[in-house]
Parts: sequence; C-alpha cells; structure tokens
Amino acid sequence: MREIIGKLSALYDMELDRRTVYSAIDLLCNLGYDISVYDENKKGYYLRSREFEAAEVRLLMDAVYSFDYIPAKQTQYLIQKLQGFLSVHERKQYKNLTVVRQERKTQNAEVFLNIELLDEAISKKQKVSFTYLEYGLDKQLHPRREKPYIVSPYGMVCENEHYYLINIKDGFSTPSLYRIDLMRDISLLNEPVAIDAKNACLDSVQKVTYAFVGKQEEIKLRCENFTLRYVLDRFGTDVRITDNHGGTFTASFSASPNGVKFWALQYLPYIEVLSPQSLRDSIIDSIKSNKYLEV
Repeated sequence: MREIIGKLSALYDMELDRRTVYSAIDLLCNLGYDISVYDENKKGYYLRSREFEAAEVRLLMDAVYSFDYIPAKQTQYLIQKLQGFLSVHERKQYKNLTVVRQERKTQNAEVFLNIELLDEAISKKQKVSFTYLEYGLDKQLHPRREKPYIVSPYGMVCENEHYYLINIKDGFSTPSLYRIDLMRDISLLNEPVAIDAKNACLDSVQKVTYAFVGKQEEIKLRCENFTLRYVLDRFGTDVRITDNHGGTFTASFSASPNGVKFWALQYLPYIEVLSPQSLRDSIIDSIKSNKYLEV
C-alpha cells in the first residue's frame, strides 16, 4: 500500500490516503478486474491477468500491419481496437508504428465481408459464386473473366502472407486455393457442396508450399548445412534429416512438387533436388531457360 501511494504521488502528484486506495481497489474488483489483494496473498496488490498482455497486443498489431490482404483503412481501424486493450501510457510506446509496405495493401475493401460470407457457406455446406480479380498493367484490379467462378468451399488457410479459400471447383475432383482478397461479389448458392470432402481438402493443404496444391510426392534434397533452418521453416520438423558429413545433409519429406520447385529455385547454389526425377528435370529446364544466360 505504501508503494502504491508513493507511486501515485511521484507520477501524478496525487496525495491519497489508504482508505481512498482501498475504495478504488474494491471498485476495480467489483468491475471485474482480477486483482489479488492483501488478505489473500499477505503481500500487497497486483493485477493477476488482462484480456491481452502488452506483448500480445504488440504481436497482434504487427500481424495486422504485415498482412497484405487487410486493406490500409481497415488496418488502422483494427489497430485502434487492439490499442483499446492497452493503457493510455502503453499506447504512447506504439505511436510511431506505421503500415509497412503501404502500397502492397489490397485495394479490395470487401475482405472481411468475404471471410464472413465464406465462413457461413462452409458451415452451411453450400456452394458459392464469386468474381476473381487480377492486376492489370494499370496496377488496378480487374475481373479475370466475365463468368463467375462456382466452387464448393471447405475451409480457409493463411499461407505465404495471404488468406486462401480451400475449395473444389465445379467439374473438378481435386482441391484448389483462391486468394480471398482477390474475390468480389461473393454469393451463397442454394446448392449443396459437390461432395463431403472437407477432411480430405484440409489434409491436402497441410503440407502446401507457396499455395501450390497437388498430389503429394516423396521429395529428397541435398542441402548445405547452413540451410537447415530454411528447410525446417518451410517444411516443418517432420522432415527426415540424414547427415552426409562433409557439410551437407539429405532432407526427405512429402509435398507437392510444384511448390517445392518454386522454393528450391531460390536456393540453387546451396540446395539440389535429388528426386523425384520429374521435379529435378523441371528445375533443370528452368535453369536452361534462365533469361540471364541470354545476355
């Protein structure tokens, strides 16, 4: 109690007696704040828990700032809501934060409505139709085609800094992914999903790489030792590692070859695809068609 009164005096120039502080703490307890009191701990008073700790709010704010699929205006709105969990003094610590890569924030203001509609469709097991957008050379979003897409939705997943709908397109039997921030004019159709394939679709994207879906195949890579953290970051700790000695290891795992190709090309001097042969041949063809070799 003595420390609390001293703190109030030093920080706010408030001279309070013990009874006033007791009354304030009782009021906070009645309002639902989880405060441990002297009668309980025989030491003093402390706030046991908060809805979000300051570090948790900072983590959530950073996530909102970094995801491109959240429009800039909604980013600021969400940040203000998150800061409501902080005290006025804690908020001052974050006043200099700003939206990183502002120009990469989506132009589509329907993102949150899209998520709400898709979540409803998934729960009701109904098909949806939507217009799918892509960027033109004018840097604006335009419909990819005039005819709307019709799909059976099964789930949503965050991958490669974007939010995707897991679905099966009409006329197809294998799952695909569509970026939710590139959808517009979503409508729930009075038509049930094609098949009850939710579990199969969710399983198929567990090892998705850079949002490429497809049949899982056994992949084997020869990697320099310093790349181990990049391999584990991308493919998880289920990867089987064999030490080759001499500064390399072999990594084995199951994944879609298309996604692995895109990833492996980034590490050409340090990572070599050993199998499957079709993936190895595809990477060799990409190297041969390298535009820099034409100079």
